[in-house]
Amino acid sequence: MKRLIAAALAATFMFAGAASAEDYPTRAVNIVVPFAPGGILDIAARVVGERLQQKWGQPVVIENRAGASGMIGAQAAAKAKPDGYTLFVAETGVTIINGLIFKTVSYDMEKDFTPIMTLTDTPIVVVANAQAGINSMKELLEKAKKGEVDFASPAAGTLNHLTGEWIALETGTKLRHIGYKGGAPAATAVAGGEVPVAVLAYSSAKPFVDSGRVKLLAVTDAKRVTVDPGLPTLQESGVPNVASTQWAGLFAPAGTPQPIIDKIQKDVAAVLALPEVKERLAAVGAAPIPSTPAAFAARIKTERAQLEKIVKAAQIAVN
Repeated sequence: MKRLIAAALAATFMFAGAASAEDYPTRAVNIVVPFAPGGILDIAARVVGERLQQKWGQPVVIENRAGASGMIGAQAAAKAKPDGYTLFVAETGVTIINGLIFKTVSYDMEKDFTPIMTLTDTPIVVVANAQAGINSMKELLEKAKKGEVDFASPAAGTLNHLTGEWIALETGTKLRHIGYKGGAPAATAVAGGEVPVAVLAYSSAKPFVDSGRVKLLAVTDAKRVTVDPGLPTLQESGVPNVASTQWAGLFAPAGTPQPIIDKIQKDVAAVLALPEVKERLAAVGAAPIPSTPAAFAARIKTERAQLEKIVKAAQIAVN
């Protein structure tokens, strides 16, 4: 009898979960973005959220909770009720790097969140000031083997920063990191000659490339990118093994029912396939890269192992 009751209860819960997923959402859904408006995470969340709102017939509210390298937003999302009505958008820094470089982190991505899917990918590029006398990665590496070369990034501990350190480690060159307060200030610094080289998001560098003040040297992706197919990769430019891109990913608080996770993934993937969504993302240098929850979790695991090696080898730490 006990077995029959347990089976009946399990079937009831399964039915309730399926029904709730089928009806979901029945009210507003909040998407927490751990950075200020205007960045690629915020843009991706708003583009996707706008279309989800139309698809679901319910408000999708973008909530910017900036500060502490994304920790404020992550902590707020982690404490939300795991019912599908609070979602979280994050990138490599918040998802992986913070836990590797900070002594104390107020959230645990592995325990507090469930990966839903990747949303977008944005190329990272190595650039040089147009007057720095550096016209290719080969020239940069030759210069950095003779003496230390400064490079800028949006901030210490960002994927851009770690990519620069990775280049130095793989090539045996001397690159000194200069952190700024965001991609725009770092791009302005290299354009103005304050630093000779920078590792930036393609979207941050492009205005200065168009004005002739900055030169593109290479894209850090493993393959050439559609936004600039003539730009060589690092691996084509004499930098073995280095490959990184800035993805945006969607998460839910841990414990969110799997049927709801699956419905969100399916609906967001449909949104990312829309031509107008692709066009809007392309305008800021991003491309949709929908994935399954399992594939996203596997990518995070692989990248965490690689970035941990870089952090240890380069002795990167932020107090």
